[in-house]
Amino acid sequence: MSMGIRSNESGKLDSFLDGTVQAVENAKLATLKKAASDTKKAVIARMPLTNGKRRHKHRKRMVDGVQAQLVPDKIYGGKRVRVRGDRQTGSLWHILNNGTYRQQATHFLDKAMADVEAGLDATLDIALREEYK
Repeated sequence: MSMGIRSNESGKLDSFLDGTVQAVENAKLATLKKAASDTKKAVIARMPLTNGKRRHKHRKRMVDGVQAQLVPDKIYGGKRVRVRGDRQTGSLWHILNNGTYRQQATHFLDKAMADVEAGLDATLDIALREEYK
């Protein structure tokens, strides 16, 4: 089975598809950047805080060390959002999230991800609308 397309229609079709691919890539990048900032805000909002007073001024609080980054995904390709703590507090997140035998689990990461997932589709829709204006 073969199809015949005239060259002038092919050029129009190719340019339309190229524009669509670029618009989707731009929308994807804008959505990832917005998701990174939203995820960081949600993690900070869901992380249990003290009353704001520091006992030791030289120690950082976990809330102060939250980092959001866009990193390349080695398994699936493309980019992904990584939210984690810094060097001083990042290794303690699992204790705060899962708890210990002395401390109740908070599950702040699960709650933060649920908050972000609710608005992610709307963020993508807004980014696509802006690209196709």
